[in-house]
Amino acid sequence: MFSRPEPIPGLSAAAAAAAQAMPFAELFSARRCRPSVARARQLAVYLHHVALGASVSACARAFARDRATIRHACATIEDLRDDPLFDAGAARLESALAAQRDMICDLLEQGSAR
Repeated sequence: MFSRPEPIPGLSAAAAAAAQAMPFAELFSARRCRPSVARARQLAVYLHHVALGASVSACARAFARDRATIRHACATIEDLRDDPLFDAGAARLESALAAQRDMICDLLEQGSAR
C-alpha cells in the first residue's frame, strides 16, 4: 500500500522565490533579513502548508521557525489575498504546486506497484 510522502519544502520555496525574485537560499536563512525576503519566506511557508498540505509543525521544522511564526506567516498571506491581483498569483502558485505534488505522488505510487 502506498502512503503519501511528506511534502517537500523545496517545492514551495522554489515557487515563492521565483515569484518574488528572491534567491532560493535566502528563504532558509536563520538570520533576520530584508522585509522582501521575509515576505517571500511567508509565501513559501503558506504554500507549503496550504498547497502541499504540510502541518504547521512540519512547516516549522522545514523552515527552522517556531509554530507561532508559521501561523503568523499564513495569516499574513491570507490577509494579502484580499488584494485580487495578489490572490490571483497565489491561486496560480497553489494550483501549480498541487499539480506537482500529485504528479510526484503518482510517480511514486507507480514505482511502488512494481
